[in-house]
Amino acid sequence: MGDPAGSRTQISRVPERGVTDRSAIEAVLDEGLIAHVGLVAGEGEAAHPVVIPMLYARQDDQLLLHGSPASRLLRTAKSGVEVCVTVTLLDGLVLARSAMHHSMNYRSVVVFGTATEVTDWDEKVSALDQLTDHVIPGRMAALRPHTDKEVRGTTVLSLPLGECSMKARTGPPVDDAEDMYADVWAGVLPLVVAACAPEPDSLMDPRDVPEQVAAWSRGAV
Repeated sequence: MGDPAGSRTQISRVPERGVTDRSAIEAVLDEGLIAHVGLVAGEGEAAHPVVIPMLYARQDDQLLLHGSPASRLLRTAKSGVEVCVTVTLLDGLVLARSAMHHSMNYRSVVVFGTATEVTDWDEKVSALDQLTDHVIPGRMAALRPHTDKEVRGTTVLSLPLGECSMKARTGPPVDDAEDMYADVWAGVLPLVVAACAPEPDSLMDPRDVPEQVAAWSRGAV
């Protein structure tokens, strides 16, 4: 997927868990909420790794990141340094018959590349709309448009999805033959992201919870 040498996206540890299907990769990015963005900040002896959790969104073949212009990570990222972005969905705890074979079912996408700042006004507004709708689909339709001040006061970066890889684990525990008859429960504890009852702002007049909020879900429930 855009990495001719395959050096950075090649999966060396348990390669059979690698997923190359583009729709599966996009599905993980569309379902996730938090991306961990890593880069090396500073220069010379002051250089150090930084990893920050951030809200993100996918827009076609680009990953969108945003934040305050004062953000050191965003300032560093838009200067042209390489970044690594990871989105992980935890689908279950895998409980084996021995401690060493406990595991997790998961889907994880890693993206490498150089992010660029979105400076075109219309593209920036569209990106901000997408970032909002990624969290609550359809939310922007219920809100006022972004003000000029809000758009100017936000940095938006775009990272191409040309160099990325996906890894996933599914299924039951894999135990050693000698442990198969151990007197212990084994299996999978499925995990999902679930919403509790919406809590209305106390300063708002009583009103019905909109469907986009009341019916919010992420993945299979």
